[in-house]
Amino acid sequence: MNRPGIAALLSALWPGLGQAWLGAGRRALLVALPMFGLGAAVAIIALVNIRLLIDGFVQPTTLAAILIGLLGLAVYHLLAVRDAFRVGVRRGGPDAAGRTPILLLALALVVALYGSIEFVGLHAYEATTSIFVNPGTGFTIPSASFAPTAPPSLTPGDTPSPIPAPTATPIPVPAWAADGRLNLLLIGSDAGPGRWSLRTDTMIVLSVDVATHRAAMFGIPRNIVNVPLAPEDQAAFPNGRFPQFLNALYVAAMNDPKHFPGGDARGFRAVTGAVQELVGVPLDGAIVVDLNGFVDLVNAVGGLWIDIPSSLYDAHYPKPDGTGYIQVSIQPGCQKLNGTRALEYARSRHQDDDYGRMRRQQSVLLALDRELDPIALLPRVPDLLDIAKDNLWTTIQPNEIADLAVLAAHVDSHDIQTIEFSPPKYPEFLNTKEIKSIQARVQSIFSQPVGVGPSPTPAVTQKACPPTS
Repeated sequence: MNRPGIAALLSALWPGLGQAWLGAGRRALLVALPMFGLGAAVAIIALVNIRLLIDGFVQPTTLAAILIGLLGLAVYHLLAVRDAFRVGVRRGGPDAAGRTPILLLALALVVALYGSIEFVGLHAYEATTSIFVNPGTGFTIPSASFAPTAPPSLTPGDTPSPIPAPTATPIPVPAWAADGRLNLLLIGSDAGPGRWSLRTDTMIVLSVDVATHRAAMFGIPRNIVNVPLAPEDQAAFPNGRFPQFLNALYVAAMNDPKHFPGGDARGFRAVTGAVQELVGVPLDGAIVVDLNGFVDLVNAVGGLWIDIPSSLYDAHYPKPDGTGYIQVSIQPGCQKLNGTRALEYARSRHQDDDYGRMRRQQSVLLALDRELDPIALLPRVPDLLDIAKDNLWTTIQPNEIADLAVLAAHVDSHDIQTIEFSPPKYPEFLNTKEIKSIQARVQSIFSQPVGVGPSPTPAVTQKACPPTS
C-alpha cells in the first residue's frame, strides 16, 4: 500500500488532510490552519460585507494583489503535499521512499489548480484595466440642464408591486441612486467594414427603482431628429438641438472638437449628454458594446432561446465584411439562435422599420439575460473575459460594481417593462411638447404601483421559450 502517495494526494485536495489520514493529528491541524483561516476570512467577508468581496475581483490593484497572494498560497500548498509524503515515508517502511510517481501527480494537481486560477485571474486583470474607462479620458456623462429630483413619496394606500423580499439589513443607497433610481445608457456601436466612422445604432436606457427593484427599458430611436444637446454642446447649433438623426451625433461630435469637449471620447460624451437631456433623468453611467463582439458573447453562452412572433425577411442585410448583402430569413416560433442569427434578428430593419428593430433588440437583451447562468458559464470565463476586454467599455467605476451587483440581484428579469418612443405619438422630428412628453413618461414610470395607470405601449412580451413540458 502506497501510504506516502495516498497521503500526498489527500493533502493535494486539502492541506493537512494527508497528515490526518496518517494519524498525525497535531501536525495536520498546524498544516491546515492557514487554509482554514483564509476560508473563514472569505466566508466572514461574504456574510458581513459582500461588497468588499466583489470589489476585490473588479479593482485592478486589489486583483493584482490577490494574484500575487495566490502564488504564495500555491507554494504553501505544495509544501503541505510534500510534508504529507515525507510523513508517510517515515511511517510506511523502507521501500516507501521509492514510490514517488503519485507524489509527482499530487504536485502536478496543485500546480494545475493554482495555474488555472492564475490564468483566469490574469484574464480578469486585463479585462478590468480595459473595460473601466478612466474619467480622465473625457468619457464621462456631461452635466445636465436639470437637477436630479428626490424619489417620489407614496401616498397612503399605495403599495408598490412586486414587494421586495425583506432582508436582514437594508440595502444602502449609493451616491448614484440618491434620486431613488439607477439609470444606465446601453449603447450598441458598430464601426464595421464600409463605414468610415462609428454609428450608435442601439441606444437603450435601463432604469431600476432602488426601493421596489422594478426595472424598465426605454428604447431610444436612432432616427429621431431635433434632440436637445447637453449644455456644454448647445453652442454647436443655433437652437441647441441636433438637426440630424441621433445616431449621427457621434460622427458630428468627432468632427467638431471646438464645440464638443471630451477629447477622443467626445463622440460618446455627446451621445450620452443628448440622451440624458431627452429622457429628463440623470444618467448614472454608460455601457458601450461593440455589436461585432455580441456574436461571440451569444455563442459563448450557447445561443439564445427567443420566441419570434412573426417571420423576418431581409433581402439587403449587410455582410459582416462589408462586401455586399445577403438574404436573411427567420421563421416565427420558439427557436434557439446562434450569435450570427441573433445579431441578424436584432439589427435587421428593412422589412419593417427602426421601431420594429427596437422591439427585437429588447427581446434579444431579455433573452440574453435569461441565458446568463453563472454556474454553466464557469468553463467559459476566460473566453467571456476576453470578449469583454475587446468589446465592452463603461463609465461605471470599479468601486461602483458591488452596489450594482447587489441591486441587480433583486431585479426580476422576467418582469422588466419595455417602452419605445414610436409614431404616431412620437414622430421622428421632435418638438418641445413631444420631448416633454418623453421626459414625463420616463420620470413617472415607477411613480405608480404595477397595474395602476397607463401600461407601456408597446411592450415586449415573451412566451415560455424553450417550451416547458
